Amino acid sequence: MRSNRLNTFADRVLIGVCTAICVLFGLFCLTPLWVALASSFSNENALIREGYGLWVRSFDLTSYKLIFSGTDDVLNAYGVTIASTFFGVLATLMLTSSFAYPLTVSTVKYRNKIAFFAYATMLFNGGLVPNYILTTRFLHMKNNFLVLVIPAALNAYNVFLMRNYFASIPQSLSESAKIDGANDIRIYASIILPLAKPILATVGLFAAMGYWNEWYRVLLYIDNRKLFTLQYLIMRLQQQVDFLTSSLNPQARASLGPVTVPTIGIRLATAMISIGPIVLLYPFLQRYFIKGVMIGSVKG
Repeated sequence: MRSNRLNTFADRVLIGVCTAICVLFGLFCLTPLWVALASSFSNENALIREGYGLWVRSFDLTSYKLIFSGTDDVLNAYGVTIASTFFGVLATLMLTSSFAYPLTVSTVKYRNKIAFFAYATMLFNGGLVPNYILTTRFLHMKNNFLVLVIPAALNAYNVFLMRNYFASIPQSLSESAKIDGANDIRIYASIILPLAKPILATVGLFAAMGYWNEWYRVLLYIDNRKLFTLQYLIMRLQQQVDFLTSSLNPQARASLGPVTVPTIGIRLATAMISIGPIVLLYPFLQRYFIKGVMIGSVKG
C-alpha cells in the first residue's frame, strides 16, 4: 500500500513537471507572435528608438490605416482568398482521395504503374514555360478564378500520404461490404472516407495553407485587380513602401519632418492580418493532423 502511494505521488510529480514544461514551451513559441502583434500597434519611431518589446510602445494605428486605406481592395482580396481556399480544399480532398483509393484496391489493374507515374511528378516537371503555355493558351485560364484552384488541386505527395493511410484500413471491412452487395463507390463513400478523417484533415490543412498563402500564380496569370489574393496584395504593398523609402533623397526625407513611413509596422501588421484565419483553424485540426501524418507517412 505504501509502495502504491509512492508511485502515485511520483506519477503526479512527473505529470506536473511535464505539464509545466509544455506550458513553458507553449509560451516560448507564442512569444514571437505576441511581440509581432504588440509591435504592429506601436509607433514606428518608438520601434526604431526602443526596439521590439512585449508591450505596445506609443499606441499607433498608422500601419493598419495604410493597409485598409484602399478598403475595397483589401476586402475583395480577402474574399478571393477565402473563396479560393474553400473551393481549393474541396477540390484537393475530392481529387486526392478518389485518386488514392483505387491505388489500394488489389483488383485495379496497373495500379502500381499508375502510382509510379504519379510519384514521378515529384521528381520531374515540365518547367515554368510549358506550364505557362499550357495554362494560358490551351486551358485559357489567364485572368480566371479557376487558375487559383485547379493547378494545385492534385499533388503527388498528398496522394502518397492518403494512399498509405487507406492501405492501413483493414481490408476485411471492404470485403464484408462487398459480400453485402456494396460496390467500390459505395465502399469509398460510406466506409473509407468516414474512417479517414485524420488524413483528410491533414491534407486539407496542407492545402488550406498553400491556397491561403498563394501569390505566385497571381503574379503569373492574373492582371485583374478583382482577382488579386490577399498575399499578393500585401506583397505589392510592401514593395511599394520599400520603393518609396529607398527612392527618397535626403531633401525629400527632410521635407517629411517628423513623419516616418511605417515600413516595419506595415510588415508586422500585414503578417497579423494574413495569418489570423490559419491560426484560428489549426487548433481544431491539430488532433487529426498528427495522427494523419504519422500513419500516412509510416504505414506503407
